[in-house]
Amino acid sequence: MKQEKLESKALELFQRQDFDIEKLEETKFKASNEETEIEIRVLSYEEFGDEEALEKIGEDEKLFIDEGLENIQEKIENDLSILEEDKEKDLEIPSYERIGDIVVISELDGISEEEAVEAVLEHNPGLDSILLKQENLSGEFRVGGYRNLYGEKTETVHREHGVRLKVDPTKMFFSEREGTERKRIFESVNDDDRVLVMFAGAGPFPVTIAKHSKASVVGVEKNPEAVKFARENIEMNSVGDKVEILQGDVREVCPTLGKFDHVLMPSPTNALDFTGEALECTEDGGRLVVYSVEEKDNLYRPVIKKVREEASEKGLDVEVLEKRVTADFSPSKRKVAVEFRVEE
Repeated sequence: MKQEKLESKALELFQRQDFDIEKLEETKFKASNEETEIEIRVLSYEEFGDEEALEKIGEDEKLFIDEGLENIQEKIENDLSILEEDKEKDLEIPSYERIGDIVVISELDGISEEEAVEAVLEHNPGLDSILLKQENLSGEFRVGGYRNLYGEKTETVHREHGVRLKVDPTKMFFSEREGTERKRIFESVNDDDRVLVMFAGAGPFPVTIAKHSKASVVGVEKNPEAVKFARENIEMNSVGDKVEILQGDVREVCPTLGKFDHVLMPSPTNALDFTGEALECTEDGGRLVVYSVEEKDNLYRPVIKKVREEASEKGLDVEVLEKRVTADFSPSKRKVAVEFRVEE
């Protein structure tokens, strides 16, 4: 396929999902919205041979190629999609999230299940499974309900920022779309910091922080399945000397751990209920990052109000350092992050 046509097909996938597209260099683009940035590399067999293509591919780039370059997939770890020449049938494609070799569809948007599967597979050959979300996050461990539309596997290995993360979205919360937020956090951590990750899940924050710094990281997670995966991810990424995952309720475990330079609360649906414990774990002058789901017309005020009230009760001062949207949650709600400096 001609390079120009391949680029058009690849970028259209992101434009349909309301991403803005910016050309960075020849064959390289950036797709971005309020919460996510994805670097995209598009390479056509008519323009590049296997070796030329391999030289151009950067770490963490989402790669689109045509069938003539399919042999390179065995030599790279990037997320890869092989695009074919247009077929007679122009398939509509629902908004989806790819996690490793699994695709998660949140809503079918009026498309039939059969057409959704066909369209997703056309753009993502070699998938293990396609899951359709049936229920919002619920239960003690905040897990969504899913139904397999294609394939049987629900466990996969997702790659981002030079790490591999073994996850199962049916057993613990994980979102590929929050990779940009994880990068933002590990870039803000100093090598001599102590970092606490409450509600650590399968370990994406602890593992990426440890992989990109010399910081000491402790994760606390109640879900035993998530803890099992987190410990496998620590071993798989060879960061066991810097990361410890503790199983238990943050209310019981965190008060026994001392003070930390960074405290993260990446459980947006209930993190505010544990603000007191988080403040008590934050070192004087340390940084507290609170994630929450809020109405899009009142994104930050409830978070700031709650943290200031809790801090005042404990004789602490808090200063808002930064606030941002990290992901869409629903048509009317957004996932936000608010960073505070905590001082005695």
